[in-house]
Amino acid sequence: MQQVWQCIVADFKQRTRQQSFVVTLLAMSVLTLLFFPSPDAYYQTLVINGYRGIYNSAWLGMCLAMLNVLFLPVICFYLVKNALELDRQSMTCELIAATPISKLTFLFAKWCTNVAILMAIVLVMLLSSALIQLYYGESYQLYLWALVWPQLVFVLPLLLAISSIAIMFESNRWLKGGLGNLVYFFLWIGSIVQTIESISGIGSILDNLDAEVAERFPLNQGSTNIGVSAVDNENLVKTFVWQGVEPTITHLLGAIPILFVSLTCFILAYMFFDRFSQNSLPENQQPSWLSRVLTTKIVGKLDRFFARLTQYFSFTRLLRLELKLLLKGRSIYWVIGLLILNIIQLFISQELLISIVLPISWLWCVLVISQLGQIEKQANTLELVAYSRKSIKLSSLASYFAAWILLLLASLGGLLRFTATTEWMLVIQLIIAISFTVSLAYFCGTFTGTKRMYEVLYPAIWYIGPIQTALYVDFFGVNSQLSWQAGMPYYFLAVSIALLMLTIVAKSRR
Repeated sequence: MQQVWQCIVADFKQRTRQQSFVVTLLAMSVLTLLFFPSPDAYYQTLVINGYRGIYNSAWLGMCLAMLNVLFLPVICFYLVKNALELDRQSMTCELIAATPISKLTFLFAKWCTNVAILMAIVLVMLLSSALIQLYYGESYQLYLWALVWPQLVFVLPLLLAISSIAIMFESNRWLKGGLGNLVYFFLWIGSIVQTIESISGIGSILDNLDAEVAERFPLNQGSTNIGVSAVDNENLVKTFVWQGVEPTITHLLGAIPILFVSLTCFILAYMFFDRFSQNSLPENQQPSWLSRVLTTKIVGKLDRFFARLTQYFSFTRLLRLELKLLLKGRSIYWVIGLLILNIIQLFISQELLISIVLPISWLWCVLVISQLGQIEKQANTLELVAYSRKSIKLSSLASYFAAWILLLLASLGGLLRFTATTEWMLVIQLIIAISFTVSLAYFCGTFTGTKRMYEVLYPAIWYIGPIQTALYVDFFGVNSQLSWQAGMPYYFLAVSIALLMLTIVAKSRR
């Protein structure tokens, strides 16, 4: 037990001293403040038939639990999904592999550290909620139990599951990198509705609130809205006093499935974890027949063609090398997938092409272009390009346009369709969408030094924008006419240029 405690203390100190932990604490405090706007704000977040509870401890505690159930799974997963990676980066993994500590003890200590970090975040949010209640002054009676018990019943089991899932993803060689980040994001998207509608979880509390408001105010007809909803002077949200509910055995039993998921993921992590033995594939393993044929017959000829095409200017030669560096290590099956997506673009209906296939083609390249801003570091060429400011700018532009060309190739079928049908507005939208995607990747990689921020941020924008067609986030403009009327293409073009300029200036100064 002492060995476990020592591991927890050392790991907790190391991870809480990181800048990302402090930034997350501040971000969650701000998110708590935004989730509970002032009574005269122009928006509200939880409205039931035109009513919301006054900001007392019962209402704040339950609403905070809803906020945590919705957003903690995606925010905190990426915060704690570095427990094993930090040991690999700091080269302490070899020391750990040489010690007699068992896999179970080591993983359990990592899991406990994850839980402690997440509980610290929830504690900061609880303190922020208490301060919000006193600041707004709708109720000065502070009941700690009403604030705390929803976090214990609904949120704590979720924290245990997030900690286990993060360790399980890190232990699996397929999920520990960028692919795991994308997989988890879409798992979270798919689980939101299931979580809200759960009979024994937060959903039961929402049902009780709906029934209570309908009984107390039968003349009002409306629906429950969780999220940002605008408020105007004519339809002000009314308030009522909600005394809250007490936890029941039904609420406690609702945590059992989540605890089962936590235990299952921890067992899978134990099975996958190699204890930093770094077992690799045999060196004499030969690539598949399909990979050899496609590499020699197609990829090799394309590379020779690009070499002849770019041999006349130094920038074009650098552009070709940057493109090869981007594609280095990509599986031949990834290339086949890119070709299939282009073929589908040629024959699918234009509606499906704009709303589904083109966004999927860009998402297919996310793990490739997320390297932008760090390629020199990964390829150990930083010293070669850092000897002059001019070479840094040339390298930055070459990396940017290499990624731009890659996304253009991923959208080639759609581009040919738009050109053949003279849909020039869609061609312009496509160019702007590619520019925004690449500029955002370059900006995130340069300013954070990791791929994780872009691999999390871009799928969120991608899902809310082109997939869900939210006008002010849709960087492609699926509803083309409405997008142009709102001036969104100009906005995203300006953002793309600004991000690119900031990135180049930052790289030059460094």
